[in-house]
Amino acid sequence: METAINVDRLFKRKRWWLTSIYASVMGCTLGLVGYTFEQIITNLSYQAVRKEVSSLATNLHDSIEYQLTIPGELPKNLYNQIPDLCPIDLDCQTKRNQTHRLATLNSQDYYVSFVDVLGNPRATLGLYPDLPKIELRLSTKLQWDYLRDLSDKNYLQITVEIHTPQDRVWGYLRVGHNLTDVEEYLDKVRLFLIISIAIIGCIVAFASWYLAGLAMHPLSQSYQQMQQFTADAAHELRTPLATLQITIENGRADYQHLDPSLDSWLEKIERQNIRIANLVNDLLFLSSLDRPNSKPILEPCYLTEIVLDLIEEFAVPATAKSIEIISDIDPDLPIYIDGNSEQLYRMGANLIDNAIKYTPTGGRVTVSLHSNVNVISFQVKDTGIGISNSDKERIFDRFYRAESKSALPQHSTGLGLAIVKSIVDLHGGQLTVRSQIGKGSVFTVKFITSL
Repeated sequence: METAINVDRLFKRKRWWLTSIYASVMGCTLGLVGYTFEQIITNLSYQAVRKEVSSLATNLHDSIEYQLTIPGELPKNLYNQIPDLCPIDLDCQTKRNQTHRLATLNSQDYYVSFVDVLGNPRATLGLYPDLPKIELRLSTKLQWDYLRDLSDKNYLQITVEIHTPQDRVWGYLRVGHNLTDVEEYLDKVRLFLIISIAIIGCIVAFASWYLAGLAMHPLSQSYQQMQQFTADAAHELRTPLATLQITIENGRADYQHLDPSLDSWLEKIERQNIRIANLVNDLLFLSSLDRPNSKPILEPCYLTEIVLDLIEEFAVPATAKSIEIISDIDPDLPIYIDGNSEQLYRMGANLIDNAIKYTPTGGRVTVSLHSNVNVISFQVKDTGIGISNSDKERIFDRFYRAESKSALPQHSTGLGLAIVKSIVDLHGGQLTVRSQIGKGSVFTVKFITSL
């Protein structure tokens, strides 16, 4: 489990995760809507242009086709009928000469060209652009082309086949439209969509953060209530447990002479009472670590002395199990660390006690403490039963006890390693474990100190 600081970070990470999910979904939705809207506007704009060009081409075709009797030649009366129509052999293509010739088309966006069967222009109407020569697909009577002139302007052009009254192919009528205005309009639409989506995206991001906070609030509140309940329950249990211990001791003193077998019953009750009392103390200790303001007051701690005291303290229980405790510590090398001496002592005690518990008779427990530049390494190594890979991920969870066929029967609350992890986190350290089934485990704590 995590300490209060890490739990707070966990909730913040979850909130960011939910925010990213909300924002991503809404962002994809907005992007899809914007893309769809842009495609609709683009298609409608080009369809409107195609409709206008097709309508103009149809009207011109229907009004002049019956007058074209000789293939490739325009009758003179057609020039009278359309004053702005300019033969290709005249200098009509300059802008100065074109300015008075646009009344028929009523727009500089359009141009008209009459082309013979070989693709050579015979006459033009409007400001005809400098376009590449288009290959005529004679198998079709109507052809659409998207073209670009030398000045990088785009045009939409329709080519319609023209017939003489004798149903001979006279040539082709080309009507084109300059797409500059349409493209500028579409660029404005795209810019508007980008700015709108960006603004809405920012609003969605803030809304997602707020909604994620609302979603996480019940979980955070539930976690805090659980912590408070654990602390309150543990605190309330201390008094009756202490009273029960006093009652056991008084019963042993007052009634043991009446019934010698009573002592074994009192011993069992006392053993269980001590176990529950240790559990309550562990819960209270964890609850104190879980408080938001639980960061310990750091002061210089003589870590070498703390570890040597731990080895001396656990020498008796280790000897009782015929376990050898090996000290890999230089007593003449003082190692100091900024921390809380009581919590650091508790951390080391839990690691060594855990190693002794799960090391069979005749095994070894090695305790080492070293300092390298600004890294202090505290290590507890045993030759115990080991930890499986699946259990390594959970051994620091509260109340978790590894299930193993080779495990030694132990009375454990499942909170020892969770307390170690919490203390290490509060001191800004790093806790790692290496283990192999049947060969033992190595718990390493590293602290970074300032030079």
